[in-house]
Amino acid sequence: MAESKPDCLQTISGENGTTYSNLFDVILSDDYDSVWEEHCKAIVGEENAAEAVEMLKSFISGDVYGDDAVALYGDGSEGFIFDCWYLNDVKSFTMNGDEITINKLDGTSETHKYRCIGTYQIGADETMTWGGETFCPAFDCEVYQATDDAGDFTYFFFRDDTMETTYHIEFRYGSDLAALQQYMKGRYAYWLAAGIDANADAETIDNVIALFCTENLSAEE
Repeated sequence: MAESKPDCLQTISGENGTTYSNLFDVILSDDYDSVWEEHCKAIVGEENAAEAVEMLKSFISGDVYGDDAVALYGDGSEGFIFDCWYLNDVKSFTMNGDEITINKLDGTSETHKYRCIGTYQIGADETMTWGGETFCPAFDCEVYQATDDAGDFTYFFFRDDTMETTYHIEFRYGSDLAALQQYMKGRYAYWLAAGIDANADAETIDNVIALFCTENLSAEE
């Protein structure tokens, strides 16, 4: 663990706070099927576009994580699907300075203050097979800890994505600091949440779908 300047939460909060819906609740909507097809077609051609869209959507549409995912996928060498949804009945998160408000599906919410505790690495000493290659999937996250009893929302791990750079954010949250540092094993295995500004416009949604297609289809080539 290395010390980190506590600015990630401020950055993704914006000037007046930002509410993040789940990225895939938004971009997997039927409303954007033509956008997916357009960007996949540009990379793999019209003949293979439909198959590419189906593959990409399925890769992030899993609903199994943790020990159940480990039992199903093992080390992932024979294939896997990531769960990218919000856990614990969360509808959205509102980031506002040093506060995070958890907005639940039942209409309730809870707000906690957080402090940065440094940069931690997820997935160290693990391996992933993707695109025909096996590699260490480790990546750094800026980690925040609640200043009160926040239960399943005690820790937040944020990657360096922002709405300005990649049109979305990627993060994890939970109550177990050590387990959150594991990527393809443990209680949070095969889970990485993604969010998008709840007020994202059509251009932003087009951009994030284009980025997702380019990054993942390029890896497959």
